[in-house]
Amino acid sequence: MGLIRILMLAVAGLLIYSFYKKLTAGSRRAHDVKEDERLGRLVQDPQCHVYVDSKDAVHRKVKGGDLFFCSEDCADDYLAANQPEESRPS
Repeated sequence: MGLIRILMLAVAGLLIYSFYKKLTAGSRRAHDVKEDERLGRLVQDPQCHVYVDSKDAVHRKVKGGDLFFCSEDCADDYLAANQPEESRPS
């Protein structure tokens, strides 16, 4: 009778442990997602080809698309080099 009681306690302990692991694994994934949102994503500067975090990058809308630059200088150089001929200063 004592051996059966020990086995039942061991099985109950394993069930409680596995339930606890499932609960904590879900909370870790939620934490990782929040960290990823805080960091942003890497984007490549089309002018100098440096990768920069999108949260820190200089953002410009060009022809309806989003472009990200490492600095204001790169953004200005890129936009100046890619202006249509008719809108360039003489």
